[in-house]
Amino acid sequence: MKTIFSLIILFAVFSACNQNTDSDQLPGSIVNNPASMGKEPEGKYPIISFDSTQFNFGKITEGDVVTHSFIFKNTGTANLVITDVRASCGCTSPSWPKEIIKPGESNSIIVKYNSEGREGKFNKGVTVYCNAYPNSALIKIQGEVIPKL
Repeated sequence: MKTIFSLIILFAVFSACNQNTDSDQLPGSIVNNPASMGKEPEGKYPIISFDSTQFNFGKITEGDVVTHSFIFKNTGTANLVITDVRASCGCTSPSWPKEIIKPGESNSIIVKYNSEGREGKFNKGVTVYCNAYPNSALIKIQGEVIPKL
């Protein structure tokens, strides 16, 4: 009797652990990242288009904190979601919209550069990750930090 009871318990444990429900998996349609398909997708997808992907601050004084706003537009046919924006250095900090950008809408990514202790020329990259095709874009800032007098 103990053996049968043990087998029933063992069977119940294995079958409970082996269940695969759809409720614990996200559908691919939530993000719909066409770049993961390896080729240009068909159908509706977002496209992030920047007015300009580079900005030159020129000469700035050491210690200045300068910002530039990179304007972009969703020129695609589906909602755009920016998932992350990463700077190449701790002296550069980006901020970006967290809401959905609908087709035809514009918004901006603001990049702040802190020149404290950074004398000389600089050229920094900021990578924008999103659900567009392609799924990342690079924007750049540059300039020259002049020492304080």
